[in-house]
Amino acid sequence: MSADMLQLLIEATVVTSFATALVMAMRIPMRKLFGARVAYTMWGLIPVALIAVFIPAREIVITMVDQAASTASSPTPIPGLSATPLEMTADPSLLLLMLWLAGAVASAFLFARQQRRFVDSLGSLNPCFEKVYLAENNSQGPAVIGVLQPCIVLPSDFNQRYNREEQDLVLTHEQVHLSRGDTRINLLATFLQCVFWFNPLLHWAGSRFRFDQELSTDANVLSKFPAAKKSYADAMLKTQMASIGLPVACHWQGQHPLKERILMLKKSSPRKMHRVLGFTLVAVFSLGGAFAAWSTQPANIIVAPAEAGLLYEMRIDAKIDHVDQARIKLREIPGKAVLVSNGKGERDWSYEFTVTPVEDGYVMLKGKLFFGGALVSEPAMRLAVGNNGSLAVSTKDNSSFIGLNIVVTEWRDGKSSPIVASGDPITPDLKRSEHFFQTGKNEAKTYTEQELFDLQPKPVDAGEIAAPARMMPDAAFTSLLEAGKNSGKKTVTAKITVDQSGFMAGATFDGQFDNEDTIKRVSDLLMKQKYQAAIGKNRSPVISVLSVQLYDISDDSEATN
Repeated sequence: MSADMLQLLIEATVVTSFATALVMAMRIPMRKLFGARVAYTMWGLIPVALIAVFIPAREIVITMVDQAASTASSPTPIPGLSATPLEMTADPSLLLLMLWLAGAVASAFLFARQQRRFVDSLGSLNPCFEKVYLAENNSQGPAVIGVLQPCIVLPSDFNQRYNREEQDLVLTHEQVHLSRGDTRINLLATFLQCVFWFNPLLHWAGSRFRFDQELSTDANVLSKFPAAKKSYADAMLKTQMASIGLPVACHWQGQHPLKERILMLKKSSPRKMHRVLGFTLVAVFSLGGAFAAWSTQPANIIVAPAEAGLLYEMRIDAKIDHVDQARIKLREIPGKAVLVSNGKGERDWSYEFTVTPVEDGYVMLKGKLFFGGALVSEPAMRLAVGNNGSLAVSTKDNSSFIGLNIVVTEWRDGKSSPIVASGDPITPDLKRSEHFFQTGKNEAKTYTEQELFDLQPKPVDAGEIAAPARMMPDAAFTSLLEAGKNSGKKTVTAKITVDQSGFMAGATFDGQFDNEDTIKRVSDLLMKQKYQAAIGKNRSPVISVLSVQLYDISDDSEATN
């Protein structure tokens, strides 16, 4: 941890040094070309570049592959990692961090004492008007002090020292500092000087930063009073200058080259177009510097095992307007979209999905369904890996319908995770997928397995049935049963729920097939059959359960296609 923090501090030091050097080199040319206000904004490059250091660096993933058996006992060394056992030695990075922290605290203490001395020298403050106070003493000021609630402080002899026009100019100067929040900006500059107390370049740049701040303020004042250059220069000469720059204040400081400030007053202000161009260049410099600071960081190299090459396979069985579509199997990396199109006509469906892991054994499936090129639905549901999830979507006018059954499995090293057979009893410890429905103008809704189970029609008791439900199998189904019977295959009982209209509303299986993939083919085969609803004792069709004996068709895939 200490080594990481020290590395981050070194990177931040290098970045701030380069940014400071760039600003120092560009501030005078920018001032001559575009004015003092543009040159002052150049200093923003330093915090912007520093922020870029804390943006996570790009990642490079190196997937480790299995070595040959002959080298299995000698793992391949990873660059940067040592196979030498660690020894308990003093951590030099921790000592350096403690030294840095001590210097930062000492610097902050010195700056705070300097600020306190200045505030104490003002004496009591008497309010004049909103955010303007008159100091008890006349040895300091005018100035802006405070961070949370900054205010203007005037010397006690303010009214005697300046004439009326000069008073307006001085107050406007301090109001510019106040409105720009310069005391907060100065607090940030002081904070950086504390953090990088060991960097002489930053301390040397501090006085230049304050000088550019004052020149920018002068330019703002003269833009409002262009004919008052002489009076403004007289006000400067009458102002009591501080010997040093205050940490969190805006003060007319003696270390500002007064002659240079007065000479700047004689120069004409740049045109608005020039200033706009200058601010644009500053923005380009700042963004470019931030990108350079971020891109020069060493990439985070992640050495991952072969499992990092994870693929998700989506097995999709679709039914469009009650017509079965060919099964689709798609494999893609997590988070990358896959698109399936059934055509580009006005009545063709297409859809895309992305799969991302959310927790152990579960993924989030997000998608978009289009009908005739128009977006119809944006389903999102949580799927258990290897477990069936379904969605049903229709157009707003219910003129077309699509139903999808989706099973997501994980692929690693060419092997797939197992598929959970449908029809397993619902138990609390069994992971289950969600199901998504959006039909017509109804709002989209996601159901859990239990909720969907509760919504299924409930069959009546056998004692309430006068005539049981019947299956009317087609020739393919009859021949399949006969072939299974003749070959002596294992039998499985399907309990089919038949509703009042003779529609198969669901099915469970008493027993397991040898091949887990068989369950889907059997379900599809049962869905294609015709049924006759049971008749209750009231002579009306009722919901009932029909038991049908099946044979394991694991090896008869061609017969069921």
